Amino acid sequence: MALVAIKTAQATPITGEIDMSGTVTLNSINLGSASAATSLTAVTVGGTPTGSYAGTFGDSVAWHAFSWPGGSASPLWSFTDIATSDTYSFALTTDSIVTQTSTFLNLLGTGILTITGPGSYTPTAGSWSFTISNPSGGPHADFNFTFANSQVGAAVPDGGATAMLLGGAMSALALVRRKLMA
Repeated sequence: MALVAIKTAQATPITGEIDMSGTVTLNSINLGSASAATSLTAVTVGGTPTGSYAGTFGDSVAWHAFSWPGGSASPLWSFTDIATSDTYSFALTTDSIVTQTSTFLNLLGTGILTITGPGSYTPTAGSWSFTISNPSGGPHADFNFTFANSQVGAAVPDGGATAMLLGGAMSALALVRRKLMA
């Protein structure tokens, strides 16, 4: 009897959360009537990046203009981590307005997270949130914003090991049953 071990090469899904903040110029000086971010500057990774984003705190991020509702941008943002040389990006596929007033904007949506570089990552669906707070409600040339992106854990395929273990256990049970019946 010969046993052969086969290792299945699999890419790793992207996990974790990343937060960003910076300055945004909108297509209106009034937050309540804006429908697009026309320029985003001084954007950096903040908070405590987790999972696949761990270690990216402080990295500068390039953003592209986008509109809402129903806008898309590919990529919406991207950056290369100084320490790992991995390039991180997010392609916006859906967005919706949760709240938009003269004092607050909250957009939610989905997109595809990508990490390219030395590691092997599978492009992964993720969710995002974009918020601007304007307590005075007055007009501004620029607004500060925060952004959160997450992919909180996708199941990692095991290459069939679970099915093999289950099959082995079922065979063992059948043998035990046969011995007991005899």
